[in-house]
Amino acid sequence: MKKVCHLTSAHGRYDNRIFFKECCSLIKQKWDVLLVVADGKGKESFKGVKIHDVGLSKGRFNRFFKTTKRIYTKAYEIDADIYHFHDPELIPVGLKLQRKNKKVLYDVHENYRIQIKIRPWINKYLREIISFSFAKYEDYAMKKFDGLLMPQSRMVETFVHLNKNTKFIANSIIIDDDFELNTKDYSNKLCFHPGTLSKERGVLNMINAFKYLDEEKLILAGKFESENLFEQSKSLKEWSKVNYLGKRPYSEVKEYHKKATIGLILFENVGQSHYAYTVKLFEYMYFGIPVVMPNFGDWIEFNKKYKCGINVNPDNPKAVSEKIKHLNNNPDLKRELGSNGRKAIEESLNWKSEEVKLIELYKNLG
Repeated sequence: MKKVCHLTSAHGRYDNRIFFKECCSLIKQKWDVLLVVADGKGKESFKGVKIHDVGLSKGRFNRFFKTTKRIYTKAYEIDADIYHFHDPELIPVGLKLQRKNKKVLYDVHENYRIQIKIRPWINKYLREIISFSFAKYEDYAMKKFDGLLMPQSRMVETFVHLNKNTKFIANSIIIDDDFELNTKDYSNKLCFHPGTLSKERGVLNMINAFKYLDEEKLILAGKFESENLFEQSKSLKEWSKVNYLGKRPYSEVKEYHKKATIGLILFENVGQSHYAYTVKLFEYMYFGIPVVMPNFGDWIEFNKKYKCGINVNPDNPKAVSEKIKHLNNNPDLKRELGSNGRKAIEESLNWKSEEVKLIELYKNLG
């Protein structure tokens, strides 16, 4: 039996991509699947996956250095055939394991060298230097690993020259067939946005658009990236039109997905926001929600292909409000766009398609 070990220092043990998609897909192949985490919740076995916890470290410094050492020690002890890691700070761990003649896969969740340039916790005068240095190191490491997995097709185009075994494994959703599109009432004017709330992810763009809207309400479900941003958002006059739920369990968020008839993705054009293959987008599409999305990057071609929403300049609140009004004044259009999105999810943009590619990648490692 092939022994496979996933490693993460930053993600939770039930991370959607790592656990429910990748680990559970490998379990179906009757492989021995282990997951090493650092969340402080202890050892357990769930859905056939054996979870090992090396303990929670407080602060980024401890995570980057102390946690990575503990993860390497546990990984080496496990003695798996294939290691699959998910965080950039684990690159040294991956290289050490490879020197022990292990097969190693690097799951590149983000284009980190771009994202470093907008990280608020990194000194703005050091971001360019850190990004450049990390890019050089990551390039070196990518060439060494047995394969790279990336959730965006554009990322594959960027990095495939470093490693020919680079695969596009999208963050497509798992279809659970518990939602019927014909139950959605497209006459309602509920706008929705779940997930982390940050300036770069467009939370201020969303709130400001409601300056020009009267009947519509905006539901936000998620945690604000900082207390300062939360206070800034609450100080806006338009905050009175916002129903802020805070961070809620997915079972509750799902109920709002079922009711909402407009999904908002109003990312600022910074970092990797030009990539369109996001979980949020796929969830909107699955629940038949037409999407008001950016008019830059991959978002234009994606919407041209799947016809699941409307593109707009996210930084123009009046233009955003006009698109929202247009959709709400045309419920049949909302139903059509929502139906197109749902169809795309059912036919191709779902985890079953990505699972096939994942298993093929593993089997080709020998």
